[in-house]
Amino acid sequence: MIALARSEFLKLRSTRTALVLFLVVLLLVIVPLALLLAFVPKEWLEQDGITSFLSTASTLVPLALLVFGILGMTGEYRHGTITYSYLVTPRRWQVMVMKLAVYAAVGMVMMLLAVGLVYATIGIGGLVRGVTIDASGGATAGDYARQIAVAGLITAFGVALGALVRLQAVTVAATLIWALIAEPLVAALKPAVGNWLPFQVFNQVTVSSVSQPGADSLATVSGLDRPQAFLVSLAYIAVVAVAAVFISLRRDVT
Repeated sequence: MIALARSEFLKLRSTRTALVLFLVVLLLVIVPLALLLAFVPKEWLEQDGITSFLSTASTLVPLALLVFGILGMTGEYRHGTITYSYLVTPRRWQVMVMKLAVYAAVGMVMMLLAVGLVYATIGIGGLVRGVTIDASGGATAGDYARQIAVAGLITAFGVALGALVRLQAVTVAATLIWALIAEPLVAALKPAVGNWLPFQVFNQVTVSSVSQPGADSLATVSGLDRPQAFLVSLAYIAVVAVAAVFISLRRDVT
């Protein structure tokens, strides 16, 4: 298993996928944040404007990691490198487990780097503009730890989806449409059902309730608590991964 882990990390180091992901994170978060710090009024910076921006950015980075997981797995089938992994390790479930673990670890590291870069950028921007910026929004170390853990879960989920579907463009497009359009609609119309959908479940690992637009205000609908959401998240990853391994045993990978 150690050799298998080394080979997975070697694949990531020898391809440009991880570097491209890092650049995407910079484009999604750091560049807009730097522009805001440079040009918006100081009053906006001293209030909750930055917090609102970071709340939006915190949903974009996991989506980038989701795509990273999908691309990493489907790329193996696209370029045929998965064949060598299965030849060296015929027990395909071991390959899948190691890929899930390695990509989850990389996803958590990327999220940690993103958080660090965000706060470094805010600190530098505050010094340059001469303002005091409170970007935490009351978040604790535990909140950040859960966000980083969810980033790893979502990256692993992307790997499982990529292994199941294999078609790169189809998997990326279908997953993003579901995550950004279909699932939020279901969650808004049928919150009791929406609480159990995958990306709502991932969100509930950090937030133990789901917000639903009401007539005059935001009504909070009770969802899963954090331990439940975490276990259901693992179940989603496991079910999709097991299905992918089961199907791969019956399909040619060359």
